[in-house]
Amino acid sequence: MLNAAQVREQAAALTGADPETTLTWAVDTFPDKVTLTVSFGGGGVVLAHLLSRIDRTVPVLFLDTAFHFPETYAFKERFAKRYGLKVVDLKPQTDPGPLYQTDPDRCCFIRKVEPLERALVGFDAWISAVRQDQSATRSSTELVELHEVGGRPIVKVFPLAHWSRADVWRYLRENGVPYHPLLDQGYSSIGCWPCTRPTAPGEAERAGRWSGTGKTECGLHTFTVKQEA
Repeated sequence: MLNAAQVREQAAALTGADPETTLTWAVDTFPDKVTLTVSFGGGGVVLAHLLSRIDRTVPVLFLDTAFHFPETYAFKERFAKRYGLKVVDLKPQTDPGPLYQTDPDRCCFIRKVEPLERALVGFDAWISAVRQDQSATRSSTELVELHEVGGRPIVKVFPLAHWSRADVWRYLRENGVPYHPLLDQGYSSIGCWPCTRPTAPGEAERAGRWSGTGKTECGLHTFTVKQEA
């Protein structure tokens, strides 16, 4: 496992690298101990497509909240089959019902954070498609960061950290990579159906998530604690 100083050095070394280079570094550095999380609703399919070229044995974790759009489930199955991905569905241990109506933070914790935290016990590195331009809470995201989860270290890798939304679309089009069908229906960020709406022209990419509640994150990228060098 790398320490905080080593992670900082590696992040500096990868500055300017394309996502494939960063992804390859993660797969090579943490053999059998690296995973990619993909919601199949956004830019994560770029990394899933790249991973299919690099190493299809790397587990791709999908958080099955039981509240995804039917289109999400169907697209996930098509995409995984087309590219031969090793998709692992993570489900909540309990079903609290429509908790999203009264306590969306608790709902996200039960359906997303807790299942992922359990799954990450077996990994030293976690790859995600978070980008700096997605929201103010993600603007300081680095290519490689050292975090702590459940009292143990884990390296978080964000190959798309410095990409824009336009970069994502350019990659999809140039490589003929399929994308979530709801993106053509006004949705710019896709999560669970009760908490996701289409966005209007000019709105921020994630404006349609938990609209009107003041909530901006599900907790997946805030439950870990970043370790500084």
